[in-house]
Amino acid sequence: MIALLFLLFTVTMGLNYFNLTKVGNVLFFATLALSIYWLKFHATSQLTIQL
Repeated sequence: MIALLFLLFTVTMGLNYFNLTKVGNVLFFATLALSIYWLKFHATSQLTIQL
């Protein structure tokens, strides 16, 4: 999941580099929302250790 987030942020930077700022901004805020959801999910889930 973290690799996907890094990929999406990299694509966002690439879009902004090629002056596609509207698409880049939409992707940035979508990725930011996904990052917050991912953080909230992992911060509130119980830790399970499988032995």
